[in-house]
Amino acid sequence: MAEFLDRKVPANLNPVDGVFSFDVLIDRATGLLCRIYRPATAEEPEPNIVELEKPVVGDVVPVIIFFHGGSFAHSSANSAIYDTLCRRLVGIDVLGNILLNPMFGGQERTESEKRLDGKYFVTLRDRDWYWRAFLPEGENRDHPACNPFGPNGRSLEGIKFPKSLVVVAGLDLIQDWQLAYVEGLRKAGKEVKLLYMEQATIGFYLLPNNNHFHTVMDEI
Repeated sequence: MAEFLDRKVPANLNPVDGVFSFDVLIDRATGLLCRIYRPATAEEPEPNIVELEKPVVGDVVPVIIFFHGGSFAHSSANSAIYDTLCRRLVGIDVLGNILLNPMFGGQERTESEKRLDGKYFVTLRDRDWYWRAFLPEGENRDHPACNPFGPNGRSLEGIKFPKSLVVVAGLDLIQDWQLAYVEGLRKAGKEVKLLYMEQATIGFYLLPNNNHFHTVMDEI
């Protein structure tokens, strides 16, 4: 169903909402690509793809790297909902990590997973499938990529780590794992801010028709 609803949009050499974009193919065998966005200026003539791929001239260039939703198991950089969000983020100066409904997990079933399973678009069965598709064969959900502060996690003590904003939706079934991640960063002495949206569902930041969206964008 997710793939059926996953509408794709092409990159654009003509500005859309003041932004150019172009795709860079990372892996031809799998079709893995990334999409790069650049703001357009009134003085800049319409560029060709060669011009777009040239480095931006300037002493300091803000770069935002966005890992789209889909749990690394579905959707892509040219999915329409993520293309729209990235256009909104162009021009924002960010120094740190912004985690929007980050997907963490573990072997143990938490209170929120049991309480919200099958509600608000998400099931544990879906989440378990995503992890099986993403994690190395033979690994379980206590792998550090899934459960970074779990039994197989690695200490962040002494590691230079950027400040983080973690956005948690109160109707997301994996919120307990997200809150545990925030607590893990705090215990490791890292700078982290929690933005807990009690009545929000997953993906609310993709639609500018709700107050939660504007709260998060203002915070960013």
